[in-house]
Amino acid sequence: MMGKREAVKAILEGKGADRIPVIMNAFSLPVTRYGYTMPEVMASPEKMTECMVGTRRKLGYDGMCAGAYGGISAMMGGHLPNSEGKIVGDGDDVVHSREDIEKLRPYDPKKCPMLKNLLKTIELMRKEEPDEPIYVILHVPAAVAFTLMGAKPAFKAMVKNPELFRALSDHVEDAVVESSKILWDAGVDFLWFPMPNFGGYCISRKTYEKCISESNIRANKRIKDYGANIVIHTCGPYDDRFDLVLKESGDAWHISDTQTKKVKDEYGDQVSLMGNIPCVSVLMEGTPEEVYKYAYQECMDGARDGRFILSGDCDVSPMTPDENVIEGGPRGQKMQKRFCLERSKKGEDTLGERDKM
Repeated sequence: MMGKREAVKAILEGKGADRIPVIMNAFSLPVTRYGYTMPEVMASPEKMTECMVGTRRKLGYDGMCAGAYGGISAMMGGHLPNSEGKIVGDGDDVVHSREDIEKLRPYDPKKCPMLKNLLKTIELMRKEEPDEPIYVILHVPAAVAFTLMGAKPAFKAMVKNPELFRALSDHVEDAVVESSKILWDAGVDFLWFPMPNFGGYCISRKTYEKCISESNIRANKRIKDYGANIVIHTCGPYDDRFDLVLKESGDAWHISDTQTKKVKDEYGDQVSLMGNIPCVSVLMEGTPEEVYKYAYQECMDGARDGRFILSGDCDVSPMTPDENVIEGGPRGQKMQKRFCLERSKKGEDTLGERDKM
């Protein structure tokens, strides 16, 4: 059987793997389990590594998140006052005009403490778990622009002044690409780009096409040119815009608020998939057996060609019972054997036929 990192690499390269990795998007869960706050772990590579490695070993899933990188907006706009006239330092809600864009500082990754901590965390995690996939949460240029503008002004600008929003996205693109290259060179297995503010709950397809799509296409291609693997998290309804996301060079889509079979049937020959167990109604509120049945069906729907990573549909809640997460970990091999048997009965190529489990 392939190693975990080998399997993830094969899946993201579109080749398919002989196992189904179970990579939970578990960020807040490990932090809470160890009694830390988000600021504490973000400032301490040792604490971040402790809780991420310890929780993964306890619950048995694959892979670890090394952290979420928000250093670009803080470094470029942290010196500017927000809409209330306060200088908070996080770069949130500080750009509302072309003049404000000109006031942004140049991005210098060598001077970013958040990036330094993240790189140290990756180093520590790799020493602790050399065979585990490691990923980092980053933001596409439009998401950095969204932070710099602030939520309400950003949504307004995307409709009333899209040129301003696009100009800000363009301005921060080099910073996103540069930081992505640095993190990829540090040895992560994939870069995970969430886009919660650009799904159907927040903006229309028309606005997505006008303000988000072109920026993602350009920036992601530059990142891919460095050899990086990208997972795009389509947080929220994306069914009406998956055709646009397809142009953005993602190696896999981490999907939510949709049906895995539907997305697999329509796009599965062009992109790998990750997901799609509901983190609230199933993982947090369901029984262990309900979690297992849902996870098994996800594998049946998404892993027919070996290009699937089983996961929750978003961040796993700290309120999730341990036994519900464990269902996807230690029982994962049992699930794969059952999956292979069912596919073999149908006379189809299976993970089992390739691996002889």
